Amino acid sequence: MPRIKPFVIFGLVALLGVIAVLGAFAAGGSRATVASTNSAGLTVPSANMPQSVNFKANPATGVNSTASVAYANIKVNTDSTSEAQNEPFVAVNPNNSKNIVIGANSWVAGNGHFDVFAYVSFDGGKSWTASQPYIDRNASRLDAADPTVAFGADGKVYFGFVALNPAAGAVALSTSLDGGRTWTSQNWVTSFTSQADKPAIAASNGSLYVFYQNQSLMSTVSANGGATWSAGKAIEAGGRNAAPVVGRNGNVYVFYNSGDSIKMAQAGAAGRITTVASTVALQGRPTHYRASNYPTAGVDASGNFYVAWADGRNAGHGNDILYTHSTASGWAAPAVVNSDSGSADQLMPALTVGRDGAVTIAWLDNRNDANNVNYDVYMARSADGAHFGANQRVTSVSSNPNNDPRTQGTLIGDYFAAASGDGVVYSVWTDTRNNNEDIYLAPIASISK
Repeated sequence: MPRIKPFVIFGLVALLGVIAVLGAFAAGGSRATVASTNSAGLTVPSANMPQSVNFKANPATGVNSTASVAYANIKVNTDSTSEAQNEPFVAVNPNNSKNIVIGANSWVAGNGHFDVFAYVSFDGGKSWTASQPYIDRNASRLDAADPTVAFGADGKVYFGFVALNPAAGAVALSTSLDGGRTWTSQNWVTSFTSQADKPAIAASNGSLYVFYQNQSLMSTVSANGGATWSAGKAIEAGGRNAAPVVGRNGNVYVFYNSGDSIKMAQAGAAGRITTVASTVALQGRPTHYRASNYPTAGVDASGNFYVAWADGRNAGHGNDILYTHSTASGWAAPAVVNSDSGSADQLMPALTVGRDGAVTIAWLDNRNDANNVNYDVYMARSADGAHFGANQRVTSVSSNPNNDPRTQGTLIGDYFAAASGDGVVYSVWTDTRNNNEDIYLAPIASISK
């Protein structure tokens, strides 16, 4: 068989990409630059989000835009381009808390196409390498988003994402045996007819659980490392934004949005759904990036649950971070975690529970900008799971969400992230201090009970 020269292969790949994009335009006309929405109501980053040729840096300014903080702010993504990285997710190796894997969306492929990358550290976040979990591009699916990461008890890394081109997504899961440096296999969890979006992974007792959404919140289970999956099972019609946790006995629980409430379901236990708290839709904001009532959840060694979300119920005070925890009689009344007295917005909370039982919540916070545009990351911590200490600023430089030539203020990700290791909490966010969107991390020493 004659050898095909590399430049011919590259040319064919490029041509296929152009044809795919032109086909999307022909089928749907001019596409929105914020998100594309398919018939199932799923939202994904726009496959042709243009990079502004006239972009001028618009960094955050003002008396509070820089600050001396107690925590290092470390850039995670290793590229030196002006392309965007956002929507981070983080997991820590249970056998080596200095081994961190962060998943993020990235536009480094160019031409408006986005992909998922894994960023890996073995020294507690001081240095990073990048790898690509998307290794089987079924049917030339060019785009991928919504990264989610979990470690198994044996240290294997599982990286889930949704593949699309540009819509009708399918969930894929890749496996790494070396802490995220390389990816040895990729399996398709769902077919493209599932129109899946927003996957989330949990690993427990040798099984893998994947939750995803289309018209319903769905679940599927693999008992053989992802090689095969059970048929998708509906948890609740209209359920969104799954946040799974593994309980003390290995049971898997998933928190999610359902209409105007946050609910909890136990995987594999039909009908066992409880309402955690009511929610109120977010108030209007001067910024244009997406944000919602996404739940973030954790569980301690005693089986106590902790949940936080952004909420718009306090009219005139901006959107706040609300928090509740399980009690012997149900759920505690939701309480506001952020302590600012103005009308700033607080969004995108990320909650993590350490092995010492301490609860940390970090979030996007606009309190340092009177115009409610520039954001920082703040956090609060609780030693007993009920009472939180003072809000603390994590970021040394504020971010202007408009300071990116690719997303131009329309998408910084639907969520930020946090995870716990031995004696440390890792807070992760999208940052624009370098005049484009990058992923940053802050290692934060744990508190003791």
